[in-house]
Amino acid sequence: MKKNNLTLPPENSLNVTSHKRIAYIDALKGFAILCVVMGHVADGNLTANTQPDYRWFFYTVFNVIYAFHMPLFMMISGYVFRSAYGKSGTVDFGRVKKQIYNLVIVYIFFSIVFVILKLILSGYTSDVINIKDVLMIPIIPISPFWYLYLLMFFYLFFSWKKLDSMNCFIVLLILAVLSIVSGLFTTRYFEISRMLYYALFFYVGILYKTKKCKIIGNRLLTSVLFIASIVLFVFFWNSENDVNKTINKTFLVNVIAALGISLAIWYLFENIKFLSNNRFLQFLGKHSLEIYVIHCIFTAGFRVILPKIGIDNVYIGFVLNTVFSTAIPLLFSVICKKLNIHGLFFKPVTYIRNLRKEK
Repeated sequence: MKKNNLTLPPENSLNVTSHKRIAYIDALKGFAILCVVMGHVADGNLTANTQPDYRWFFYTVFNVIYAFHMPLFMMISGYVFRSAYGKSGTVDFGRVKKQIYNLVIVYIFFSIVFVILKLILSGYTSDVINIKDVLMIPIIPISPFWYLYLLMFFYLFFSWKKLDSMNCFIVLLILAVLSIVSGLFTTRYFEISRMLYYALFFYVGILYKTKKCKIIGNRLLTSVLFIASIVLFVFFWNSENDVNKTINKTFLVNVIAALGISLAIWYLFENIKFLSNNRFLQFLGKHSLEIYVIHCIFTAGFRVILPKIGIDNVYIGFVLNTVFSTAIPLLFSVICKKLNIHGLFFKPVTYIRNLRKEK
């Protein structure tokens, strides 16, 4: 099957500044961000225990989605990072720095907005949050925004020129070991555990782009990993509705399952036109940043609102919460673009620089 090389016009996205877009990557990113929203809807219901009789449903959704969705997102981020900032075999660090500045401002701004809204709506939310959490965001990110926090560090580390000259198999092995042992680090400071766990997936995405490592994307290896991941996922399934909602307690299983499922999904989107050319998923993918930073505000809100307006059916409520929590950030993004202020919220450094040029 031929790989899809269709390109789309440039748009703002989670971490893209490239002048060309790859259709299947946008669609893949759209699928991943949809999984993020559904995962948070399920997680919110589990944490708040809003529907005890249907806890099994939310638990199943949570287990399945959390097995792969953020590792997949990190792989996509690594691919896009190298695609956007790769130049003559190395990374253009000057452009990377500008994007890191963008990420820092977006991270701080939306963290503050999130805390303010949580304080205002504290009587309706399931977690406790306060002003101290804002002061701590340089070392402990507020839960929904840890992904942006990690991106800043990954952008810095994977811009290191010596990485390109190192043997990719050795780097993969080191990162795989760090990913497996990441669970030993329990401190939340600087998100050490997540940083060690997800660096592997970010690097796999880079290798997917550079094609330096032939085993990445190999059909046979992907099939073997996928089969192994499904077997391990089923075998280690945790059916207990415990507070932690963990799929399993073994990070080796987590890594294998996440790699196998993510690589299989990637292969499908890369090679099946029905998926790679899906306009709806491409649209979501091109607005993944907006959805990511805004949706959590609404997943919590609609969890409370929907039952109060008579929508008690768990499945309908789950679908509606997912739809509304995705659609509202998209609407906000479209309105901002119409008003020419989109960059102010999502690419502030670039937006301010362009304003100065106009003057």
